[in-house]
Amino acid sequence: MEAISSKSNDNVKFIRGLNEKKFRNKNKAFYLEGIKIANEILDRNKAIDILFIAYSKSILLSANGGQELLNKILKLENIKVLEFNENTFKYMTDTMTPQGVLVVLKMPEYNLRDILLNESKNIVVLDQVQDLGNIGTIVRSSNAFDVDTIICTQGTADVYSPKALRSTMGGILNSNIIYIDSVEELNILKEFGYELVTLSLDTNNMLSTLDLNLKYAFVMGNEANGVSKEIQEISDILVKIPMTDKIESLNVGVATSIVLYEQYKNKNI
Repeated sequence: MEAISSKSNDNVKFIRGLNEKKFRNKNKAFYLEGIKIANEILDRNKAIDILFIAYSKSILLSANGGQELLNKILKLENIKVLEFNENTFKYMTDTMTPQGVLVVLKMPEYNLRDILLNESKNIVVLDQVQDLGNIGTIVRSSNAFDVDTIICTQGTADVYSPKALRSTMGGILNSNIIYIDSVEELNILKEFGYELVTLSLDTNNMLSTLDLNLKYAFVMGNEANGVSKEIQEISDILVKIPMTDKIESLNVGVATSIVLYEQYKNKNI
């Protein structure tokens, strides 16, 4: 098989297009890049919808673990595999120093009610969180502290952007990411027994006052403006993280990590 070298090739255009949100949403696809994540995808037992794998032999062989992964890729029988030359591969990706492999995946589509029917763990709600690095941190912390589902309101940045996906370090594979069209949809959580808990500085209720026997949906707000008044009004309780008066607030990624850690620690002691 000859390596694809033309930038006008349809597959090249498709992969490069996935760097843009509009194209990703239209085609319901995204890609994850790198040797570690490619190995994880190929080795995992949980079902995942792979559209195809793209690689550059010269880049891959120069990276640690590249030969082993290439051997694994070339043995695949039921997955489409495409080889690109080095310059074309670099042209397609959003990474400064690519490792020579990426996996194009079908974007999962979740129904909130269907997820809640089988969900018994706490949930995170992101209200217009904008920073892609923060979103990546939140996905990783959710993985670490046993949260499977993350709900995003309108205005929250796209978790499937290459930068956010790199920040999750593969954590996206273990998360149900659901974007909702209106705040009213959060009331569905209450139908399934969830308490809507909003992190806010405008309360005297501390995080430690929460009852560990209940299921919670923790609402984390925009970096500059916090959680919207609309969501605060439908929340069951506002809580805050105890801290000194030396700073006004915490980074939303840090705050989410603290909340989820405290809940996980207290339930597992």
